Amino acid sequence: MEQKLLHKMFSGEATDKELTQIRQWVNTDNANKKAFYHECALFDALQLNAFQKENHIRKPSVSLWKWVGSVAAAVITLFLLYNIPVFMKKDVQQEIALNTIKVPAGQRVEVTLADGTHIWLNARSEFSYPVSFNGDKREVYLKGEAFFEVAKNKDRKFIVNTGRCEVEVLGTQFNVEAYDENEFSTALIRGSVKVTDKSQPNESVVLEPNNAVSLYNGKLTVTPITDFNPYSWKEGLITFKDINFKDLMKKLEKNFGIRIIVDNHTLDNYACSGKFRTSDGIEQVLRALQQDAHFTFERESGTEIRIQ
Repeated sequence: MEQKLLHKMFSGEATDKELTQIRQWVNTDNANKKAFYHECALFDALQLNAFQKENHIRKPSVSLWKWVGSVAAAVITLFLLYNIPVFMKKDVQQEIALNTIKVPAGQRVEVTLADGTHIWLNARSEFSYPVSFNGDKREVYLKGEAFFEVAKNKDRKFIVNTGRCEVEVLGTQFNVEAYDENEFSTALIRGSVKVTDKSQPNESVVLEPNNAVSLYNGKLTVTPITDFNPYSWKEGLITFKDINFKDLMKKLEKNFGIRIIVDNHTLDNYACSGKFRTSDGIEQVLRALQQDAHFTFERESGTEIRIQ
């Protein structure tokens, strides 16, 4: 594959035809994947060097890091959506921007980090991580929802940072949901995690398997997990059991990035159960719910649905 064409893609100038050509080439064998990520690293380094020369500075500003990171994010997101695992190694400067993945509404993404940790990212999530882990900890950043299978490394603890809380692990399976600054929950499937409220560093909880912790009235509160269906989102499923209609609509809003206005308040506490594929789309879910709950709906705009 020509370097010129790859760099055209990294700068966001490639056509749909060229993107398809590159994707087919990457899928051919592992050598091509390694070459692709090598060129991605080289492109980042070239942009960094050019920026430094142009601005006559020794250290890049925060805005530069965000800009370089956005280029990597565009490239990685495109290929992750086609389920290509990410094993990136950059032989460039140690100080380098975090890669950022932004998942579109109604989609999900899988990524494997350099240490072997496997992560599923839910719709409308933003995840930032370094291309390699140096030092005594492995630190990543999440806004949204993700399911983690953390590779064990007793010498390097794994830390997930959200807006309000921090989750510290050594090797485990757990789900984190933190779409908003003050919204947070972690469900532990296997292993052990320590959750700390960063606004109150002395407030921390060590979870045992099959338990969840969430913020309730500003405090970390532990409850047993009685239903594992909500975590099937990583298989591309929307599964719910005996959830009231109002709460279900909030869940669908998060998944599909759409505002749902419910004028029919007789539905607020209506208990719903069901299982759908995310790919079915929100309108298919609502049509199925209409079979039991009597309501009508219409899409008033691309980002708004009204239920009556």
